[in-house]
Amino acid sequence: MTTSALLVAGAITAGVATAETLTLNQYVLPKHVVVKDGTLPFIEEVKQATDGELDFKLFTGGTPLSAQATLGGLQAGAVDAGMVILTYHPAEFPVVQYLNDLAAPTGDTLVVAGAFNEYVMTKCQRCQEEFKAAGITFTGSYTAAPLNLVNREVYRTSEDLAGKRVRIPGGDFNSRWANHFKLSPINVGGSEVYEMMNRGAVDITLNPAAILQTHSLGDVAKSVITLPVAMHRVSSPYVFSAESWANLTEQQRRAVLGSAAVAMMRITGAYLKESEAALEEAVANGIEVIEPGEELVASMSEFLEGDLETIYRNAREQYQIEDPEKIRDEFLALIEKWKGIAEETGRDPEKMGERLREDAYSDLDVSSYGL
Repeated sequence: MTTSALLVAGAITAGVATAETLTLNQYVLPKHVVVKDGTLPFIEEVKQATDGELDFKLFTGGTPLSAQATLGGLQAGAVDAGMVILTYHPAEFPVVQYLNDLAAPTGDTLVVAGAFNEYVMTKCQRCQEEFKAAGITFTGSYTAAPLNLVNREVYRTSEDLAGKRVRIPGGDFNSRWANHFKLSPINVGGSEVYEMMNRGAVDITLNPAAILQTHSLGDVAKSVITLPVAMHRVSSPYVFSAESWANLTEQQRRAVLGSAAVAMMRITGAYLKESEAALEEAVANGIEVIEPGEELVASMSEFLEGDLETIYRNAREQYQIEDPEKIRDEFLALIEKWKGIAEETGRDPEKMGERLREDAYSDLDVSSYGL
């Protein structure tokens, strides 16, 4: 992978890019919310904040680097910055993996995004040490819309779910969740879900509701259960290579961090809006959108309560984290703080992004952060 990344670096001249124009890799397509709602405004804002001294050459759609290859590409100097799904690399980022495993006592992804970023940026020294060891600089992550149950038939109860084949997007937590509900987990890529559901090889897919539109599942699904099973909060769109970050001026670093804070909340809000629109369209097209009943909610709560000890054990044994309870307590305290901020701002992503910048990013020392 290192050799390939170096060849890519030569092809796109990242290694000789001027300080004013950096290469930015986003493996998603140009119409994806990460690009249109987050990255394009981010680039323009950074350019304005630096009086045109810093700009980005944007690559999308997996060229030159896929989601799995972006971290290696950054480390090899193939690009200056890019989107890294941190949980693809649990060995490098065990504390971040643990934070993503933790269930949040809220269904509000904007709250989770605010709390997660404030914790990682300002309170998690070990997170920062992991980033430095990996040769990268973290500037924030967004939280995707909650994973719901998108179903080939109409299901309402735990009894309905038992024995069904569910596509899960990887991860031990999702596998344990499936086992609790007596589901048969299948780990396949999102691009395969339509065909497999259409021919009955998959009964349920665990995804944000937007998959009804983005992958045309509205043509084959008959119901959606809006049970928030999990919230993916570790996709980081503007991870910098340590060398490229070090080459920025302090003014440029401040501009990047300030714009990144707002971008994380914009992307999080855009994901929510996209999923809400998909559910509205689903109802209009005759797909049942089902609020989880008391029995299903109670079973989910039972799973989360029982799974906590497993998460703690994995944190100690697998991730070598000595104080997982303390980390969880600190994270949950920030969840409560951000619930208050959500109320104050009316859950407006732009306003919440500004609060994230004020509460977490503005106090960072740009002469040393990420160096």
